[in-house]
Amino acid sequence: MNTERLRVEGARGIVYGPAVDAEGYVLAIGTDERRVEIELDEDAMYTLWTEVKGTPWPEPDRMAEKDRLVRQVLHAANGADEEGLREALRVLGGESA
Repeated sequence: MNTERLRVEGARGIVYGPAVDAEGYVLAIGTDERRVEIELDEDAMYTLWTEVKGTPWPEPDRMAEKDRLVRQVLHAANGADEEGLREALRVLGGESA
């Protein structure tokens, strides 16, 4: 997986929602100098929406190791199949329906 990192300073607006001129959704960040748009399919938009709606303001310097691990487990669970979820529940001591 390649990662491209762009730094945004002086953001004038950060928005996400249905794309106007394409199918799917868009995450747009505007600055004084340019606008960056990332096109998202429905699954990616749902992931972004749940992350934004269900996560408090990130404080990585203060985040406990356990909190970080819980977030990683939840992230992995979102992409797991049914068998993987059952196995994770078994390993974590939860019920497997």
